[in-house]
Amino acid sequence: MWKVPNGNCKTFQGPNCPATCGRVLPDEKRAVVGYEDGTIRIWDLKQGNPIHVLKEAEGHQGPLTCVAANQDGSLILTGCVDCQAKLVSATTGKVVGVFRPETVASQPNLGEGEESESNSVESLGFCSAMPLAAVAYLDGTLAIYDLSTQTLRHQGQHQSSIMQLLWEAGLAVVYTCSLDGVVHLWDAWTGRLLTDYQEITKQKYFVSRDLTINGCGLWLDVWC
Repeated sequence: MWKVPNGNCKTFQGPNCPATCGRVLPDEKRAVVGYEDGTIRIWDLKQGNPIHVLKEAEGHQGPLTCVAANQDGSLILTGCVDCQAKLVSATTGKVVGVFRPETVASQPNLGEGEESESNSVESLGFCSAMPLAAVAYLDGTLAIYDLSTQTLRHQGQHQSSIMQLLWEAGLAVVYTCSLDGVVHLWDAWTGRLLTDYQEITKQKYFVSRDLTINGCGLWLDVWC
């Protein structure tokens, strides 16, 4: 980890395998990191020690693909190639919920150079306006879960693999972008598809994992 702007570097020694994803929690004192062996570690950034370690049954059965934290940093979501998203208490380090896809969607349309793969969690995130979380899968499925009941609220579908999702700050709407270049905007409260943006597909580009909303909230930046 590098400190900005002085560039000081601190190394956090995890298991003997690569870290695959990570995020600094909102308090800026802790970070959650996922590893190739399925382990999840919550780190004290000042001391450089793991506060909580989730492994084996508590962790995942494969490399982690993504992590997210809610607005106050009390909850963490982790996603993995094992097709599970785990809800973890950042305070206790305990798994408080596990989300799995309700059904297995048919194989999405594959783009040039793509190969058929098993399903996995590709992106996830918390809504800041309501107790909702969204999980995006490689098979093109978007699942929106009610955190208060830990049940599936709505499910949507892309024609290609979803690579990234992003919640609009302060609203219960979520953007998803897929490998075929299509961006969908969903109403998480009703599950309705509000609109889609398909101009990117005319350029025959593949959307990367970089999906951002600019500061004024009027433009959606998709990096190709």
